Amino acid sequence: MSSRTITSSKGQAVCRSRYPTGQRLKQKVLGEDPTYDLAVLSIDASKVTQVVKLGDSDTLRAGETVLAIGNPLGIFANSVTRGVISAQERTVPVDTNKDGQQDFNTEVIQTDAAINPGNSGGALINTSGQLIGINSMKIAEASVEGVGFAIPINEALPIMRDLETKR
Repeated sequence: MSSRTITSSKGQAVCRSRYPTGQRLKQKVLGEDPTYDLAVLSIDASKVTQVVKLGDSDTLRAGETVLAIGNPLGIFANSVTRGVISAQERTVPVDTNKDGQQDFNTEVIQTDAAINPGNSGGALINTSGQLIGINSMKIAEASVEGVGFAIPINEALPIMRDLETKR
């Protein structure tokens, strides 16, 4: 799973990730959904030592502690911020083509855990270490602080499964 930050090389979408050890791993993009800013990547499974367990985003409650993991500004890899679930079913308007007009509404998890540019695609984890959401956006205005959003994992999974099978 990833946010849709992908480059194209000779007609084939590929990207690379740097791991805490400094190792870079080539990944093939199986599918991407620009509307929800999601992508499904394929990597060499022999390089995977751990996977995160999936939680149930339908059981979240306001006030629950969560952790947002990401790479803020693209320079602070493996950053973790803590916050709470502010709302589990927040409706947010989305402008996918940046024309200033609302294209659709999406249901997201609202959190006050810091979600900054570069955190998009990172994990929103509950206190049991389960993936409950994918960090996606925040309100960035001078008068607003601590209003971030994540795509609920129960909403993201069907989209990702569809992207994976459309190869």
